[in-house]
Amino acid sequence: MSLVKHVVVTLLTLLAVALLAYWTLASSGRMDVAADGAHWPITDRVIESIRENSVARQARDITPQLPDLDHEMTLFEAVAGFEDMCAACHTPPGGSPTALSRGLNPSAPDLAESARARSAEELFWVTKYGIRMTGMPAWGPTHSDGELWLQVALITRFPDFADDEYGNLLAAAREAGVEHVHGHGHEHHHEPADAHDHQHHGHDHDGHEGGDRNRDTSL
Repeated sequence: MSLVKHVVVTLLTLLAVALLAYWTLASSGRMDVAADGAHWPITDRVIESIRENSVARQARDITPQLPDLDHEMTLFEAVAGFEDMCAACHTPPGGSPTALSRGLNPSAPDLAESARARSAEELFWVTKYGIRMTGMPAWGPTHSDGELWLQVALITRFPDFADDEYGNLLAAAREAGVEHVHGHGHEHHHEPADAHDHQHHGHDHDGHEGGDRNRDTSL
């Protein structure tokens, strides 16, 4: 038997043994899939490498479209959207982790750190398309690109936020009557809280009208 043929046969044999061992382990039910467990360190490194390289590659052709958050109401809309879409998993600056965020595995990253480590294009790609088997949803099917860039613009500011800044902005947004609404082709809007209440009570109570129908209650 030639050396090349011997090497090929050996490699195929090892592959067959590895596949058999994998199938035996996978079908035995002995692999722990509990969320309060942990991967082997080598598994974590492999998954992280795949994730980081994939996101960087997928995002490289995206053109950034960051909105200007210097306008107060635009900033309020961004904060209201983050509170509804993201805050339950990603603890905002100065906030406290929720029960949900404590139970995630892998844990949701600190977005202030993500803003330092990732480009705006990468943040947008992850926000729009999500990441499988991490708990990170794809917001693209329910939100327009403009709405998602609004969130990315806010996240890029997180590294410079004081501990009380997010909470103060959220309180001010609520005081101004700003709510998070979503949907492709829908524009953000804001109105005084008393005007909103007046309009809400003026609608028929048939469940087909009013500002609540597009309110995002997703995590």
